Amino acid sequence: MTDFLKQNWTYLLGAALLHVLFAGIFGLTMISMARNAPPPVLAIQAVLVDSSQLLGAGTKREKQEQARKEVAERERLAEEQRQKQTKDQQDKKQKELQAQRESEQRAEQERQVEVKQKQEQEQRRVQEEQQAREQQETERKRAADTQRQQQAEADRQRVADIERKQKEEAQRRKAAEDAKLQSARENELKKQIDEEEGRTQAENAGLLNQYIGLIQQQVVRNWNRPPSARSGLECQVKVAQTPAGVVLSVQVVACNGDAAVKQSIEAAVMRSSPLPPPPDPRLYERNLLFVFKPAD
Repeated sequence: MTDFLKQNWTYLLGAALLHVLFAGIFGLTMISMARNAPPPVLAIQAVLVDSSQLLGAGTKREKQEQARKEVAERERLAEEQRQKQTKDQQDKKQKELQAQRESEQRAEQERQVEVKQKQEQEQRRVQEEQQAREQQETERKRAADTQRQQQAEADRQRVADIERKQKEEAQRRKAAEDAKLQSARENELKKQIDEEEGRTQAENAGLLNQYIGLIQQQVVRNWNRPPSARSGLECQVKVAQTPAGVVLSVQVVACNGDAAVKQSIEAAVMRSSPLPPPPDPRLYERNLLFVFKPAD
């Protein structure tokens, strides 16, 4: 507000003077009209009006109207002048701001150019250092590759010697193992032949029938005869056992009895575990097949 008064005090002073002048003219006009007012008369009283007085009153009003118009015109001109000066000041300030912005833009452009030059210099320096490091790394790798190749050649030679020795040792061990395996096969074959001969001898001596008879007798002793069992019962029983005679599984594969009879026979076999051992170990069989035929 203070800056506005300082910048426009001339316009404000002129406007104030014009308002004072207009107020003075208006006051003088009112005083003159009061002095020239006609005396009061009754409503029925006739009035004689002098034409010269009317002409004088009209001239005063015209002068007052003219004065008012002159004051208004001066105020309008003063306002236009004030607006023009305000616009000129604004234009001047706008130009100053524009000039300041252009100066700042030029300074910023110069700064950016300087920054770009520094960046380019830094990039060239970094590239040169990178190239130097890459060259050093290339030379180091070349030396390392040469050393690795020499070491690899030495390793290949050492591995070839080791493989040759291992091959010779493997051939020697294979020959020994083949001989040992051949001997074991011959011994196993001889053992099988001996067992077959011994089993055949045992069977010929009636030991197998004796072994089957012992199993049949033990199962019959543990059998609970069901009511549905008829005379002349005969069933084939398949048994899986361990070398100690422990029954692993039992199945009645053929029988002239009903389901209750078959279940009773299987239960009798399980109760007979472990089964009697064979009189000759060579007669052992994991899977046995015997005939269950109890006396009537």
